[in-house]
Amino acid sequence: MRTLIALTLIVVTASLVQAEEFTFENDLVRFALGTDGLNKSLVEKSSGKNWMADTPSRFAWLKKADKTYSSTAIAPAGELLHIAFGDSGITADVKITAHARHFVVELVALSGEVDELCLAQLNTRITENYGGWINARYNDQFTVCLMGLNDRINTGGLRAIVTREFGIQGAKVALIAAPTADFLDIVQQVEKEHQLPSPQIGGYWTKRSPDVRRGYLFTDLTEANVDETIRHAQLGEFGYIMTYSGVWSTSLGSYPINLRNFPDGEASLKRTIDKCHAAGLKVGMHMLTSFVHKHDPLVRPKPDPRLLKDAESALAADIDATTKEIAAATPLDGFPGEAAYYGSAQQGFDVVIEDEIIHYGKIAPGAPSRLVNCTRGYAGTTATSHKAGAKIQHLAQRYGCYLVDLRTSLKDELADRIAGVINRCGFDMIYFDGGECNSANGPYWYWVSQQQMAVYERVQRELFVQGSGGTPWTWHIFARGCCDDFAAVAPKQYLDYHKIADSWQHYTKSFMPAELGWWGFLDDTPDHPATSPDEVELYAVRMMALDCPVSLETNLAKLKKNGRTDELLQLLGRYERLRLGERVPRDVREKLRQGEWHLTLVDDKPIFRPVRYDVYRQSLPGELAVTNAFAAQPLKFRLQAVPTLAAVGSAENVVLLRSPEGLELKHPEPKTPMPGALAGRVLFNRPEGEQASLLLVGPETQMARGKIDLVKHRALAVKLRVDGPAPAATAPCAVLNVQLESGGETYRDYYIDLDFTGEKTIVLPEPTSERTLPEFRPSPANYRFKMAGYHFNYGQIVGLNFRWMRLSGQEPVRCTVSLVETLAESETSIKNPEIAIEASRFPLPIELKTGDYAEYWGKGALRVFDRNGISLQTVDPTSEPPLLPTGDTHLRIDSATPGPVKLTLITLGAALPCP
Repeated sequence: MRTLIALTLIVVTASLVQAEEFTFENDLVRFALGTDGLNKSLVEKSSGKNWMADTPSRFAWLKKADKTYSSTAIAPAGELLHIAFGDSGITADVKITAHARHFVVELVALSGEVDELCLAQLNTRITENYGGWINARYNDQFTVCLMGLNDRINTGGLRAIVTREFGIQGAKVALIAAPTADFLDIVQQVEKEHQLPSPQIGGYWTKRSPDVRRGYLFTDLTEANVDETIRHAQLGEFGYIMTYSGVWSTSLGSYPINLRNFPDGEASLKRTIDKCHAAGLKVGMHMLTSFVHKHDPLVRPKPDPRLLKDAESALAADIDATTKEIAAATPLDGFPGEAAYYGSAQQGFDVVIEDEIIHYGKIAPGAPSRLVNCTRGYAGTTATSHKAGAKIQHLAQRYGCYLVDLRTSLKDELADRIAGVINRCGFDMIYFDGGECNSANGPYWYWVSQQQMAVYERVQRELFVQGSGGTPWTWHIFARGCCDDFAAVAPKQYLDYHKIADSWQHYTKSFMPAELGWWGFLDDTPDHPATSPDEVELYAVRMMALDCPVSLETNLAKLKKNGRTDELLQLLGRYERLRLGERVPRDVREKLRQGEWHLTLVDDKPIFRPVRYDVYRQSLPGELAVTNAFAAQPLKFRLQAVPTLAAVGSAENVVLLRSPEGLELKHPEPKTPMPGALAGRVLFNRPEGEQASLLLVGPETQMARGKIDLVKHRALAVKLRVDGPAPAATAPCAVLNVQLESGGETYRDYYIDLDFTGEKTIVLPEPTSERTLPEFRPSPANYRFKMAGYHFNYGQIVGLNFRWMRLSGQEPVRCTVSLVETLAESETSIKNPEIAIEASRFPLPIELKTGDYAEYWGKGALRVFDRNGISLQTVDPTSEPPLLPTGDTHLRIDSATPGPVKLTLITLGAALPCP
């Protein structure tokens, strides 16, 4: 059949030379090129629609000596196309072969050397969607894709490019132009016909296997806790358990088995996995793709020469084992001179000279270039003497680890180790974490895939693959995508505005299944609260809406500390059984994409009702204006005692900034990206004399080694003056972010609406992170929103930042800050609180200490928990709950003892019809 098609194409091509077009045809489309080197048409045979864009585009181009030459002429050469590229002097012979539902474009010969060759590029009229990972443009009707047939093809933007660095000769690319409904079937066919990776799970193509619909419990699985971990996984209806790299092994790089967790080594690990298999659960291995720990045997006592280096110089003079200042023979231009980050991955200040690793503090200016404040014999190596001329090599570093040089045999040794453990112990899944960092070796599109593929090719059992960092080549081995790390604060907004809006969309647009992990299951700490039922239910609702699973990241300690763990996992499991059983109709699932919903089962029939959780803070006794957007209903709430805050000016407080004349916050320059433009900054780990403005920082007793402890001072009081035009009632006001900074570029955001003029002291009891993504997603040039929502160390505050999140009006307001003071927290005790609506009173015969909360759902018992969800008591109310009317009303809260509380008003709407 292929021979017949080829012969037919030769006849067709020959007959069309006079018409100045070469036409290639398969079962689905006709593809035409012009003798002038242009793409002419891409016609869908069933509809007659030409999907090629009206704007002419060149079929191919090359780069030579920094100059680009496009295809200018195409002539027949037997069964080949002879392509000329202007006055470059280079020609290419290309073969285009029609298969039933795709074409193959193959480079047969190139007449000279080039730096890059674009073997094929297309410009379609499809603008609705672009799947970058798989290099496809598509809409509901049609898809066009250029897919590399080996790992040396750089595909993107509907182009297929080969380079001198990775080899040009023999390049092949598949052109798929097909109805969108058939696209994935054709991809699978292309994988099989051209011997591309095409993994299967249980007889299914991995991306369509039932396993893709199951989530995993990402936790610290060990031989000792396997039974307990299995129980938790089964409660949540997870299909897999995945264990951390630091749990199953003791070190990245060599990956020795962790004998504390698996005392008999691989035998223990295999027994643990076998027990999970017997319980119907599969097991995943987490690894950091090419990372090498600084305590790994590949580093100490002598560093392996195959660690990746990314800059080099030489010693200008001899040094002995005690030298702390090292002169280089050439400028240290490629060496980091100050904290430089790849994302949150610090590049590091470590160099290797022969067998010694040296950590330097900074690079001193002037000539010769010098590494100063050096720590000799770093990372377990030995300080020794070195002669002038010895190489100084900077060790590439990401996330505090060194990296494998993927051009060396260390790549294969690491792959042998990981694949061997998988094969011998029976792992069913691997998560290649940090894969994107392999781009330290060179171009992302090529190097990110190399370690992953080296492992995959050695595995001798079915393997479910996920990871971070993917290329068009690893698209073939990945089963699905994971929608990023978890958020410790504002997890609901993080789910909707990042995980789904960014990550889930990114994967699904590239025809890749996705799951909504990682989602953190947390206990209460100073920087974040414990995971709550409404957070679990929102994730479960979105899983139902999108028909995709979630993967939960936690550990056994957190699961034990959170007293509602079983209840929350059972809630998740209830949703999963409904989803996997496909018991919720599509039209209902579509409605579950927006807002929050609450599930009840009536006669085993799922009932979904819209739910709101409106949060208010109030000092008792006090009155609140509240709103019920639904029909009148019995009062439902969560009432929590929160810390009592010291008054502004109290001696217990910590002053971060005091400026009698006021620190005027600068406006961003016209081209400065927003939101998050820096308006002012105070660093507590620098002497006051090095600050850019005259600021009086809090007492030195609060500053231990340049870091301030605010664990018991998390509320801010900010005194500021706003001058300028009064904000219009209908226009959005300017918003200032008073931002705390801790180590590792982590933040907590406190927003102030500048909707006033004059002087005012604003008290912010807690961060307002829930506003970040819906309203003020910061520009990455200013700070990364993930680092304002992840873990945060209030015990080591290193900076105070003022950032503009929004400016308003033609004349931005003038804002000066004279005081930032953190308020001391003390314990609260709320005894016998009472909630009243008009004459209807609802007494609560309980005591709430700081962090404790009472939860009530309008009927049944009142339940009382501590801050970690551990049940303290269950109380039967002594009266019927008040009726919360529709619309606005006033609610009064009183108690036998005064104190601050947080009230979460819970309201339910009408049920969705669900047949």
